[in-house]
Amino acid sequence: MAADRPTRLSGTARVEAFSDGVMAIAITLLILEIRVPRSRSLLAGLGQLWPSYLAYLASFFTIGIIWLNHHAFFGRLRHVDHVLQWWNLLLLLAVSFLPFPTSVLAQYVREGSAADARVAAALYGLVGVLMTVPWVFLWRRLVRRPELFEPPFDADFARAEGSRAWVGIVVYAVCIGVGLLLPVAALALYLAVAVFYAVTSQGWGQAPAAPPADETPAREA
Repeated sequence: MAADRPTRLSGTARVEAFSDGVMAIAITLLILEIRVPRSRSLLAGLGQLWPSYLAYLASFFTIGIIWLNHHAFFGRLRHVDHVLQWWNLLLLLAVSFLPFPTSVLAQYVREGSAADARVAAALYGLVGVLMTVPWVFLWRRLVRRPELFEPPFDADFARAEGSRAWVGIVVYAVCIGVGLLLPVAALALYLAVAVFYAVTSQGWGQAPAAPPADETPAREA
C-alpha cells in the first residue's frame, strides 16, 4: 500500500470546540419535540406522552455518550489531519440529524398505525448505524497514522478500539430488525446501546503503559 501523501496537521482544539457546539445544539433540540399534551385531562395527556419520554431519553443519552466518547477520542490525539476532520464532520452530520427520527419514533409509536411505528423504529436504527460508521473510519485512520496519537497510544490500541464501533453497527442493525417487529422493544434496545457505550467510553481495557514523564512530549494546542 502506498504511503499517505504528506498532509498539513492541526491541533485538536478547533475540531473539539466545533463538535461540542454541534452536539450541544442537537441535544437541546430533542426537548423541543416533546409537545404540550392535547387532552381534556392533563394527567392522562402526560401519560400518553410516554413514547416521547423514552425516545428523548434514548437520544439524550446517545448524544451525551457520543460526546463522552468523542472527548476521550480527541484527548488521546496530538494532531488531526484532513481525513480525521472529514470523518468527524460526517459523525456530526448524523448526530445533528438525530432529533428528526427521535420525533418520528415518538409520534408514530404513540399515534401511528403498527406498520408506521415499525418503520419509525427502523428509521431510528438506521440513523444509529450512520452515527456509528464514522467511528470505524476514525479508528482505522489512526491504525494507519498512529503518529497522530499522544504517547502511549498506538496502532494496536486503535485497532482494538475500532472493534467497539463494529459492535455498535451490528447491534443497531439488530435493532432495525427488532423494530420492524416490535417497535417498543427496539426503543428499549436503543437505550441499552447507549448504556454499552457509556460503560466502555474510556475503551475496552487499559491503555498502553505511558513513557516516563520526562520523555512525554507536550501536547500542542
